[in-house]
Amino acid sequence: MQLIQSNALLRGLSTCAKIFRWWRSTNIPEGTAPPPLTPHIARDIGLSPSTQARMRHRWPSQSTQHPYL
Repeated sequence: MQLIQSNALLRGLSTCAKIFRWWRSTNIPEGTAPPPLTPHIARDIGLSPSTQARMRHRWPSQSTQHPYL
């Protein structure tokens, strides 16, 4: 009888632990954007100035400030 009770308790605890793990993993953390590309970091990565300029370019469709897009 003791073995059955402990198994039921362990099953209940493991179910609660699985639900808690699932609940914590579904929350998406805020602020997950990459850090800004500084000249020092770009130099360490090995980016050329033209590649840096291409990465900094923002198309009008990427901005929400233009009233016609």
